[in-house]
This record gives sequence, C-alpha cells and structure tokens, in this order.
Amino acid sequence: MKKIIPIIFLIFLFLSKNIYPITASLYFTPDKRSEQIIKDLIMCAEESIYIAGYSFTWTLLSNELDKKKGLDIKVMLDTFPPFDLKNIEIKVDKRSALFHPKFIIVDGKRILFGSGNFTESSFRMHHNNFLLFTDEKIGIFLTKKFLSWWNEERIDDEYKDKTVRILFSPENNCEKIISEEIKLAKESICFALYHFTSKELAKSMIRRNLAGVKVNGMIENVSVEPHSVFNGLKGFGCNVRRSNRAGFLHDKFIIIDREVVITGSYNLTASARRNNESVMIIRDKNLASKFMKEWLKMWRFYSLP
Repeated sequence: MKKIIPIIFLIFLFLSKNIYPITASLYFTPDKRSEQIIKDLIMCAEESIYIAGYSFTWTLLSNELDKKKGLDIKVMLDTFPPFDLKNIEIKVDKRSALFHPKFIIVDGKRILFGSGNFTESSFRMHHNNFLLFTDEKIGIFLTKKFLSWWNEERIDDEYKDKTVRILFSPENNCEKIISEEIKLAKESICFALYHFTSKELAKSMIRRNLAGVKVNGMIENVSVEPHSVFNGLKGFGCNVRRSNRAGFLHDKFIIIDREVVITGSYNLTASARRNNESVMIIRDKNLASKFMKEWLKMWRFYSLP
C-alpha cells in the first residue's frame, strides 16, 4: 500500500503538468438545436446573465430573457435593439470602432462563446460556430472583462491556462498573436473566414505554405472583393476557395496542425485591430477534430475552387 500511494501521486503530478482538455460542446449553425441551446442556457440562470454582442434582434432570445424576473441581466451592444427589452439593462459601446464580441455568461460560470450575432438569421441562415461550456475561472475572467466595458474601464488582462487563451482587441495585439500561432504550423492550416483582408496574416500563411505547410481555406464569397487577400493567397499556391452557401459563411476560425483552434469574433482584417473583438485559442486535439470534421464537410459540399 505504501508503494501505491507514491505512484498515484506521481501520476497526478504528471497529469497536472500536462494539457488537459476543455470540456466544451461545439455547435454550428444553421441548426434547429441552437435555439434550444439558447433557451436551456437562459432557463438555467439563477443570478445573472451578461450578453456581449454586435447586434441583438432575435425575439426568441428577448422573450427568454423577459421570463427571468429579478436577475441581474446586462446586455452590451454596438447598436440598440429594435425592440424594448423589459427589466433588462442595455448599454451601447461608443469607444471602439465596433463593439463586436459575441458571448453570453450565465451565473459567472456557464459560457456561450462564438462567431454569431444574436439575430434570427445568424442562427437560422448563416454558418457560425459556438462553444458551450462551464468553467468558473474563465467565467470570472469574462465577467471581469464584461463589467470593465459596462463601467467604461480599461483592463488589458488576458486569460491563459495550459489549454485556453482568451484575448481581446484592441487591448491585446491579437493580429500579432494569431500570426505567431500561424508561424508555428508544421503540417497544415485550415480556415473558414467571413472576412480576410489582413496582409500581414496573409503573409504569415504564405510563408508557411512556401515552407511546405498545406494551407487550405474558405472565405465568404461576398467578402472576396475588393480588398480580400483571396487572390494573393491563391497566387502563392495556397488552396483557397469561395463559400457557396445560401447564407453567409460567418465563422472566424483557423485550425492549425489539427491540434490548435483559433476562434471568436475576430475577422482577419485591419479594422479588427481597432474594434472590440474576442479571440479564443484552444490547444485540444479532440475539439480540433470536431472543428475539422465540420470544416471538411464545408470544403467538400459548400465551397467553389
């Protein structure tokens, strides 16, 4: 028995020093389940609901919020919604070029984080990705960040553990950090993006492609002209395609070596450096494989060479 205890301790010590997976459910829209996910998330709220979004025109979400009487409900947006939200505090950000993050925090620990606006079209027409998970440390960090916007205070903090890193523009240099992740690619870079106009990030991908890394990606068709790097990437041998979905390809995710995922609200554009944006970098093979599965489906059935 005395020999077993040290062995167990060594195993625990080894695991604690290595990357642990994020326990998150991944959802893509358009999907009928996404509406139920939102309903369930709001329904479970007992104390607080904080929503950060670019736009909010979805009556389903407003109706669910209206049912939660007596809770601390705050909504931070780029523009006011076209309807009254009863018993809900609303503020519009006037400091950044655009207020563009997209997440919900419930009771400081349940989190919905992704690429979609809180509109009916985002959930029923356009392709977006959302992560749903429970994590008190991340919840505390995002709550602190949300309240800094609410109270018009600036904090430059970022969140980082062995699996997850969360950044915000313009406080953190998101373009530089995304570029650094791209430069670490050894085998493959796959992306699905609504806008891609950043020449610096395009150069980072081209350099990796010239070094033998396979670069494959999709860009929303309506965003390809006139300032997109689409033709530049293609000219240097990157395999890029236009989305041919009926709705927008509104994602902003990159998969590196099928191990690392970069997602959030941050389009790869120069303006994103000035906007209020959210970025999450996740080092989790299991989650990366789920993103990859959806990416491959879009590549095969919803893109044009």
